[in-house]
Amino acid sequence: MDQISTPKTLASHRRERRLAKGYSLEDLAVATGLTVAEIAAAEEPGAQVPENHVARIEHALA
Repeated sequence: MDQISTPKTLASHRRERRLAKGYSLEDLAVATGLTVAEIAAAEEPGAQVPENHVARIEHALA
């Protein structure tokens, strides 16, 4: 499974988009099928995140 490093701007932007939609970490976990820890990691600057996790989050936030 490929992983990508989450740059600060993308991680911060992802978190801002989640909050703008009114989603808690738990809400987004339900929408994506990921765990709260996996979503929190995707919002952490510099974290190594599997590409498919990022894709699932982005799809839910679209």
